[in-house]
Amino acid sequence: MESTHLPWVRPHPLPGSVETERLVLRWWQAEDAQALHEAVASDREALLPWLPWARRTHADAAASAETIAWFDEMRAQGKDFTLGAFDKATGEAVGGTGFHRLAEAAHEAETGYWVRGSRQGEGLATEMTRALVTAGFRPQAEGGWGFRRIHLRCMGSNRASQRVIEKLGIPLEGREREARWVDGVGYEDFLVYGVLAREWDAAASRVPRAP
Repeated sequence: MESTHLPWVRPHPLPGSVETERLVLRWWQAEDAQALHEAVASDREALLPWLPWARRTHADAAASAETIAWFDEMRAQGKDFTLGAFDKATGEAVGGTGFHRLAEAAHEAETGYWVRGSRQGEGLATEMTRALVTAGFRPQAEGGWGFRRIHLRCMGSNRASQRVIEKLGIPLEGREREARWVDGVGYEDFLVYGVLAREWDAAASRVPRAP
């Protein structure tokens, strides 16, 4: 048993962008405000009801600019690390991901994902999550985040989100029954999935690659 235990500390400098077969995951920049607004506003219904922020945010490019400034502030404080997902070929903003709800003592973070309506069904959420979790578990000395555990959460009726996590081979750890209210749906079970760094290579190797 270890005699001492140090909390997770964010890497300095923070890891750079992550590239996949089709995507670039990077920090949102001020000049991305219009692209972020369009990614959300072009089809809000595709993000609902599971992402209620899609209903009340990004009313215009100015509002998206304020959100990006908030992302910057949270990142500077080490509280939250939100990234945009961009099409590698066209530069189009296709969604978002990141590391949230950090538990430094446990060397743990939560991740999640969203994909704009016009690009859903292409496997992009699986692709971005596989790449980000891999970067999350990579040691900081090798340019990664150095997490020990990463978890994901979704609603019990959100089968699309569940399929992403299941494709990644991340096991279901718990179900909180009727623990969240979803507008238009009612009380929903809250599912918690989690994976440890030592388990990830075997799980990720089973995920089919993009065509």
